[in-house]
Amino acid sequence: MEENKKRNYFTSISIGVATVWFSTHCGAGFASGTQELQYFSNHGWFGVFMPILTFIIIGFTYYVGLETARQTDKWSYEGWSKEAYGNHSRFLTLAMDFSIVITTIAATAATIATGGLLVNKYFHLPVVMGSILMIAIVTLICVFGEKVVRKNAMFMTAAIVIIVSIVLVAGLVKFAPQISKLMSEGYVNPNSSKWSISDSSETVPGNIGNALLWALTYAGFQISAIGGITSSFKGGLHKEEAKGAMFMGAIINIIMLVGICLLIFSGMPEIYTNETARTLPTIYIVNQLDIKILSVLYPILLFLALITTAVGFIFGMIQRIDPYVLKGMKNPLIKKVIISVVCLIICYLVSTQGLMWIVKEAYRYLGIFNWIFMIIPLWIFGYKNIKKRDKERI
Repeated sequence: MEENKKRNYFTSISIGVATVWFSTHCGAGFASGTQELQYFSNHGWFGVFMPILTFIIIGFTYYVGLETARQTDKWSYEGWSKEAYGNHSRFLTLAMDFSIVITTIAATAATIATGGLLVNKYFHLPVVMGSILMIAIVTLICVFGEKVVRKNAMFMTAAIVIIVSIVLVAGLVKFAPQISKLMSEGYVNPNSSKWSISDSSETVPGNIGNALLWALTYAGFQISAIGGITSSFKGGLHKEEAKGAMFMGAIINIIMLVGICLLIFSGMPEIYTNETARTLPTIYIVNQLDIKILSVLYPILLFLALITTAVGFIFGMIQRIDPYVLKGMKNPLIKKVIISVVCLIICYLVSTQGLMWIVKEAYRYLGIFNWIFMIIPLWIFGYKNIKKRDKERI
């Protein structure tokens, strides 16, 4: 009976973690299409398929985090990262801390600000009211623990997948001839975004090397969500659950991201050269579909995407901070509320200082930073220590 449990890759926990991963990834950048255009679709036909490589990289790196936390029963990333890095943890754990904190502030600030604008646009409430609503919803979901986070992710992911699927099916049916034409021609953007360490408006003829660097950068900054995703795996009993969570999560993310990339690709090169279309590519595509129900569903998708991303990051931060603050407080629920609200207020203050433009550039630098100090070390030291613990148990 125990062996059967060990071989069960897909449990309520592993499915929940997979949806936490997708819901954390599916933020404003994903739902609006700006990330898909910038990092994948604008390069050419090969760029559309780069998310496959990207999410294999992310999935394996997240797996190291999940399995390390499960083996050591340490669910704060500060705790399991020390076990993963071993003798190298003194510096590398600090680097992970830095990356996750900066990403949490930047990404959550973006979601709060965008949520405020969304509520203002559709419900005609003040932007600050929309931001307060975002803070309240995120806090309520986060403070009740990993089970609520997983259930929320499963529910919201189901809604997001349904809405995105409607857009994908309608879009791929309508734009299939154009996609087929561009693919058969082997379309390559003559002025694709040039990857560089510093901010650059230069363009280059589309090529696989340049597109690969953008795809690797995307994998790099996505790794910063590892804290919340690993924390959501609490309760996982077997290695197979971690593998199942990452396999399912990778498949969902790849299908959704490649699908959106194909839709945006169908609008090349106009969608890249038209400034209005370039700002919100998926909205541009949805408007061309001329389906009235999508004008209602897509704002809902955006709001759900904002909530799920903020929850993923803030939940990881609560797990990180909880053991070190308000130690005398007896009520753990109130303690989590205070931590969540303080974190979200800091993010809100950042969003009101006109720093939102930094988010796009911050992701590039975080991507490079995370490859050096998180991804490669987790692959080398983290995976080695997982195998070592396995041998010790045998």
